[in-house]
Amino acid sequence: MTLDTATLFLASVAIDLVMSVYFWTLWLGQRDRTIHLWLALSTTSATLGCFLYMLRQLVPDWVAVWAAQVFFIQVFAFLWAGVRLVHERPRPLGRVFAASAAWTAACLVPPLFAAEQPRNVLATLFFAVYCLAMAFEMLRARPMPNRWLAAVLLLFLSAASLALTLYTAMQAEVVTPLLARQPVAALWLLLYMVIYLVLVLAVTTLELGNEADRHRTAASTDGLTGLLNRRAFRERTEHPECLDRGGAVLVLDIDHFKRINDEWGHAGGDDALVRFAAALRSVISASKGLARPAILARMGGEEFVCLLPGADREDARRVGEAIRAEIAADRRAGHPAVTVSIGLAVAAAGDRRSVEDLLRRADRALYRAKSNGRNRVEEDDPVSGDGQAPAAMTYA
Repeated sequence: MTLDTATLFLASVAIDLVMSVYFWTLWLGQRDRTIHLWLALSTTSATLGCFLYMLRQLVPDWVAVWAAQVFFIQVFAFLWAGVRLVHERPRPLGRVFAASAAWTAACLVPPLFAAEQPRNVLATLFFAVYCLAMAFEMLRARPMPNRWLAAVLLLFLSAASLALTLYTAMQAEVVTPLLARQPVAALWLLLYMVIYLVLVLAVTTLELGNEADRHRTAASTDGLTGLLNRRAFRERTEHPECLDRGGAVLVLDIDHFKRINDEWGHAGGDDALVRFAAALRSVISASKGLARPAILARMGGEEFVCLLPGADREDARRVGEAIRAEIAADRRAGHPAVTVSIGLAVAAAGDRRSVEDLLRRADRALYRAKSNGRNRVEEDDPVSGDGQAPAAMTYA
């Protein structure tokens, strides 16, 4: 049994057409899923390129040579754009169509258009550039098995294509007609089909992984401030090793938040929350000497939490005062003035205290900060009280 090039081209057209309809249907159903648009454009280009190439003996040369190669180049140009999208990188349209524009300009040179071997080498070079660019995108991203597989296939495809094209260009004989039986050419066509399908599958899988990551992020993040929400904070801090080397908890509450909402409206209240979260991040990122990365969360309303694993009392006090000062100094025209009260509690290494225990103690210190005039940092005394703020206390 021999491989039939014409049959493989027909199969390729059919497969590409089915994939094209599939991705166009997905994109029309969800216009915000741009990855489906790029994959639809890629598979449509593959369909049209194969169809035109099959008709090369029935249509004018400029159609079979120029137009078919434009579509073949765009197959991987659009796929490159999809890979860039998956990795959240820009996709300049100039780069997407640069190779096709260069190919068109080259075809306007009569001697080159008439020379089949040099023409094939040039088209393959354009195709290989996009393959290498995609491989580079895959390799520079976070290592994953499907990324590495796609990169290896792309490198192999570009190298093999260039080698085969250069070998063909050095032969004295003219390439035999397409529709004749050519087992070697058919085998290469089959290889191209398989690799292209694997690449489309790899890009689709990467996007599905990104979508799952986005859903996880949305479920664990406060939509307004971008900090962790209450549930995510509980999950991140429920493990005993979170305080295995001690640490501190700061409970932060914006002063007179109800008054801000009453005077500035809910938009002003949201503005105060966003500015507060930004200042909190800024102070933490600028803090030197912290043993471990801080964990920041919005627990609800105007209450925030900062966990400092491995921090001692001096570190916690320094960070708390820096946050308070940063917030108090932020005075902007047209924005509500904001101050914050902070309660902190510290656990030494080996105390075997849970984060929940520190939260209760820090909440008690916060109550004292509110009672003592607000816009201040108060420390909890671990040997006094029952660890609970008075039930009737409502922070404001």
